[in-house]
Amino acid sequence: MAIFLIAIGLLFTGIDFSFASGISYPAYVEPQGEFMGVAMGENIQTYVTKYILGDRMAIDVLPDMVGCILIIIGVSLMVKHNKKYIQCMALAAVTGLLSLTLRVLPFFVNSAALVVSALAVFFLLAVFELWMEYTVIYTTVGISDDLANQGTNRRMQFLWWISAGARMFITALTFVGLFSVSRWYEAVNVIFVLLYLYQLIESRKYVGVYKVYKEGFNSAVIPDYIREKMLGVSFPVEPNRDISMEELRYVRVLHYDFAGEIQEGELVVNQKIAWQTMRAFYQLYKIEYPIEKVRLVDDYEADDELSMEENNSSAFNYRRVEGKEELSKHALGLAIDINPLINPYVRENEYFPANATEYLERDVEKCTGPHKEKMIHKGDLAYRIFRRNGFEWGGEWSHAKDYQHFVAKRVK
Repeated sequence: MAIFLIAIGLLFTGIDFSFASGISYPAYVEPQGEFMGVAMGENIQTYVTKYILGDRMAIDVLPDMVGCILIIIGVSLMVKHNKKYIQCMALAAVTGLLSLTLRVLPFFVNSAALVVSALAVFFLLAVFELWMEYTVIYTTVGISDDLANQGTNRRMQFLWWISAGARMFITALTFVGLFSVSRWYEAVNVIFVLLYLYQLIESRKYVGVYKVYKEGFNSAVIPDYIREKMLGVSFPVEPNRDISMEELRYVRVLHYDFAGEIQEGELVVNQKIAWQTMRAFYQLYKIEYPIEKVRLVDDYEADDELSMEENNSSAFNYRRVEGKEELSKHALGLAIDINPLINPYVRENEYFPANATEYLERDVEKCTGPHKEKMIHKGDLAYRIFRRNGFEWGGEWSHAKDYQHFVAKRVK
């Protein structure tokens, strides 16, 4: 609803179709000499009274005041997503006030004072109207999912700039009285206002789903290119009752690799744990905790064994528990595996991945693995961070030991 209100409001402010009402302005008095040190040019009175004001109060078919009120209502519903919408409300209020002031100004001032004040209000109205629209558009882009909605956002911004350019040129042409030329730009403006507002309405389903925990740590609905990568690989082609793509989130994080270099990582998790996942990885990042790789299992054809052998940390994978019919928590996007090669899954006489032999010995003093210092143990930093963020550690299970595995228990 908020996006629709904003779109209607921007339609009202962006398109001006005015007609002269039956309310006449007082007779204009020709300016004499100077006003506050400003000399009145020979034609300036004509331009202002004929091309900007007219001799009767103009009635806008799509009134700017109503448009500004609709924008204020719409953005007030969006403040929860971004506090910058408060600035949008203030700009809309000023824009509406300036629009009303320009309409009623001739009833209160006349002569040279009218010329100077009308020009000032006319200019300020143009500036604040574009400033307001710019802030609304770019703030909305900022809270929408720029991965899944990137094309729509870019088209909306591009079309708005064309509309803004047309209106700036119309304003300039109005100053010099070239109405015949300005009509063409008004037509261009109408077309591009409608086009960018269509893109705005199209983006409504993505507004509010793009979450940023810290710079470099964000989550989004599954972008189309990731969706295509997952379908038939980590996510089944056939519909299922267990999980839908809409319930998942694409999470991007930063992490330190085993060489101490900062890398960008990506995971897919359930939307219910996206925030705590970002927070946990941010806390690991802050202490420079080493994680060799954080890639989607789709890079390994959703082969969990191959992903683990490459020591890849991952999350979502629609699969069963190894050796059982039970659906894994990974299939619901509720589990994360960290450095699985050096933190293997051990059950009776089996262990996974197959190349994790060196790390079956969990005592750091006895382990012969080259990365034994990076193994996860109860009470260590990785353990405490994930526990604080609502995860249970598989290394504490009694029936098996899944040292890599953290499963969400506190789901928001």
